[in-house]
Amino acid sequence: MAGDRYSRLVGGLKIILPLAALGLLSTVFLLSRTQEVRQDLPFADIQPGEDGLRERVLRPTFAGATEDGDLIAFVAETARPIGEGLGSVQADDVRARIDLTSGGTITFRSDTATMAQTRGEAELQGGVVIVSSQGYRVETEKLTAGMDELYAETEGEVHGEGPPGRFVAGRMVLRASEQGGDAQLHFTDGVKLVYLPRSE
Repeated sequence: MAGDRYSRLVGGLKIILPLAALGLLSTVFLLSRTQEVRQDLPFADIQPGEDGLRERVLRPTFAGATEDGDLIAFVAETARPIGEGLGSVQADDVRARIDLTSGGTITFRSDTATMAQTRGEAELQGGVVIVSSQGYRVETEKLTAGMDELYAETEGEVHGEGPPGRFVAGRMVLRASEQGGDAQLHFTDGVKLVYLPRSE
C-alpha cells in the first residue's frame, strides 16, 4: 500500500511541477511586455547660438588694478566668448566695484557688457547705474569703463541725484583727481540741476 501511494505521488509531481514551471515562465513574459522601458538621459544645459553651440561661463570675475593702486573688479552672472579665445566676452547682469586708495568706492551695474580685455575696456549697456561713496547715483544707457585704469565715460544723457540735488546732463566722465583724493565725476553738455536744500 505504501509503495503504491509513493508511486502515485511521484507520478503526480512529475506532471504538476513542469506545469507550474510553465505557468511561472509565462507570467514573467507577460509582465515584462506590459512595462515600458524608460531611461532618463542627462542633458547638459547648453545655450545654442547662431554659430552652433556656445560655451558659457558662470559667475566669471575680471579683476585689475590701476597704477595708483585702485582696485577694479567686474563680476557677471554669465559670460560667453566673442570670436576666438577669451580676449573678448559678452556678459550678462554685470556688476563692478572700484575701491579707491583714498578709501572711497564707486560701483556700476548693467544688464549686459562687452569685456575687451585686450583693450582693457568694458562697454556696459542697458540700465546702467553708477553709485559713488560721495553720495551720487547716476543712471544712463551706455557706459565705457576702464578695466585697469580709473576712467569711465557715458555715451549719452545721464540722470542722477547727489548732494546738490537732482540733475540731468548730456554726458558724464569719471577720472582720477589730479590733486589726489577721490575720483572726480564731471557732468557736461548742458547740465540742468534742481537744487534740493538739506533739511537741518
